[in-house]
Amino acid sequence: MKPQKPFHRFLIGAAAALLVVVIGFSWINALIPTWGSTPEEAARALPGDEMVTNPDLIWNHAVTIQAPAEAVYPWLAQIGDSRAAFYSITFIENTFCATSGECRYTNANQVRPEWQTPEKDRQGIIMDYMVIHDYQPGQWVMATATDKLPMQWTWLWYVEPVTADTSRLIVRHRIAFPFEAPKGLVNAVFTTGYVMERGMILGIQSRAEGRLPFAGQELLGALIWLLVFGMGVACAVRFVRVPDGYHALGVGLEAIVVLFVLTYLQPPMLVRVALLLAVAAGVFIAFRRGPFRRWMAARSAAGAHS
Repeated sequence: MKPQKPFHRFLIGAAAALLVVVIGFSWINALIPTWGSTPEEAARALPGDEMVTNPDLIWNHAVTIQAPAEAVYPWLAQIGDSRAAFYSITFIENTFCATSGECRYTNANQVRPEWQTPEKDRQGIIMDYMVIHDYQPGQWVMATATDKLPMQWTWLWYVEPVTADTSRLIVRHRIAFPFEAPKGLVNAVFTTGYVMERGMILGIQSRAEGRLPFAGQELLGALIWLLVFGMGVACAVRFVRVPDGYHALGVGLEAIVVLFVLTYLQPPMLVRVALLLAVAAGVFIAFRRGPFRRWMAARSAAGAHS
């Protein structure tokens, strides 16, 4: 069989990568609107629903927390950029703030009594774009968009007990746009925002359960992401340059899948390290296949002449 030209391999690799990315985002977009919540939770009425009667977008996310509701609520009451921040990915939060210079996020790792009674309709959570509109101590906190955002938007954090030592956190968004927004474009924009919300939900869960983030945790997570991305790029280059590089293509596609997991599922750090090692092992094999085959061929040739 005549070896394929590098350009042909480039087209094959690009098509395969695009297919995996399309499948990945289709899967993510199908899951995000009700990620973690039950059908009953997504359908039930919650505080603030009446404020946005005809929403263009509804998100209903939920997680079980191994802590009583009264231990979870204080973390919700102090949410906001000038207070406890969002318990999410700080460097991304501060990248957003850098565009305005109006805030700097520092995620809190303790409950602060002075942050437990925010002033309604005045306490900002995202600068002055969203404010805490109302709250029910021990149960829920709701934020709404101000006039600076051209939309109706309610953002609710609702916690309720499941057992004496377990609770359920429900996070609901209801958004109505004042114009006919293309649904695909809106989903794409808010899918990016879900990365932050996923980190926030997991951050609240871990803090309420007493599992505070260790020093350098965000940096390690970012480093793992970048290493997987870099190894994926290296495999893509090898596939294009080496005629017998289909193993490298497979590892490159594996790296794309792992990046989706790291970005949207945000598993525990030990799982992230395991995924990194799995991709690294694939890269090692992909880059050693050529030298190994040449070594085996040389041994066979030497044996034939002996």
